[in-house]
Amino acid sequence: MQIKTLCLRNFRNFSSLNIKFTPGINLIFGENAIGKTSVLEALYLISCGRSFKTSNLAELINEKKSFFYIEAEILKDNILQRIKIYYDQKTKKIEFNKTKYLSFNNLLGIMPLILYLPQDCDLITSKPNIRRSFLNLHLAQKDPLYVHHLIRFTKALKQRNYLLKKRDEKNLFCFEDILINSASYITYQRKLFLEELNNPLQKNIKNLSKNISNLQIKYLSSIQEINSVDSIKSFYRNLLKKNRKKELDFKCTLFGPHRDEILFMTDDKISKQFSSEGQKKAIISALKLSEYELLKSKLQQSPLFAVDDFGVHLDTKHKDLLKSKIEKIPQVFITMPNIEKFNNANIIDLKSLN
Repeated sequence: MQIKTLCLRNFRNFSSLNIKFTPGINLIFGENAIGKTSVLEALYLISCGRSFKTSNLAELINEKKSFFYIEAEILKDNILQRIKIYYDQKTKKIEFNKTKYLSFNNLLGIMPLILYLPQDCDLITSKPNIRRSFLNLHLAQKDPLYVHHLIRFTKALKQRNYLLKKRDEKNLFCFEDILINSASYITYQRKLFLEELNNPLQKNIKNLSKNISNLQIKYLSSIQEINSVDSIKSFYRNLLKKNRKKELDFKCTLFGPHRDEILFMTDDKISKQFSSEGQKKAIISALKLSEYELLKSKLQQSPLFAVDDFGVHLDTKHKDLLKSKIEKIPQVFITMPNIEKFNNANIIDLKSLN
């Protein structure tokens, strides 16, 4: 799969921009504030159905305009296809091959993308919800049923928390079956993903850092019986029943995948506390490469790979190692302030296009 062309109208600081992409490395360069990251943001929107900068789509509209429009021509399964997005503050229109979608969630899985941002080291040190979002996005790009259960769980959780605040114990059961069923699927898929991730993660960190001999991600869940979806359902149902009074007192749901945590462990130590900044960068580079490999294996085709501000992620030696890895990926999008040599790169000078 690949993106052939990208058309932007009134998107961020672009009034009009048309880009032709090629297989291999697409190197997007230009001076600061010219809009390099905005190109990746548009690619992310058509791939993942959201911005990585804001949850308010109105912020994506050029300040002098009232709407934005994105159109991408993609090659998937050897067929040329189109994704179109129109948004103003009153209307959103999402279209894939003339099929109209009501939700951006429908875009998930059409053109899966692994995105590597300079701030991704925050994944190790930030709050647990950031790490849960990482799990959700990866799984959502390869499993439509995960998206279905995540939406159902989120709605049921909101309703249940409302009833807990009202101390309406009588009606709690109305949402618990949905909550338990969806939570069980989410938890089990997260567990499987992290188990699968640890093998390529270990391999990639050895290539990127000689200072780390063992790297693993630990899954910390309030649901302990994670042998199967059915075992999770049984455990979670009993857990909610056992803690009914406690949750009524706290006025919220205290257990479930919305409270999950993952820990990066470096040589059996918590990376957040003991890893250097250089080690954290190497860990995230290994993570992104591993995520790509797993998604490729699951989909039986290569997802897209994008790197913002290439060069700040690692020192020169490790940057060259990362470069040699991504040069083998079928289609990559890289932003840089200056041109750097990549094998057979498609050079995109935003100044000449804008």
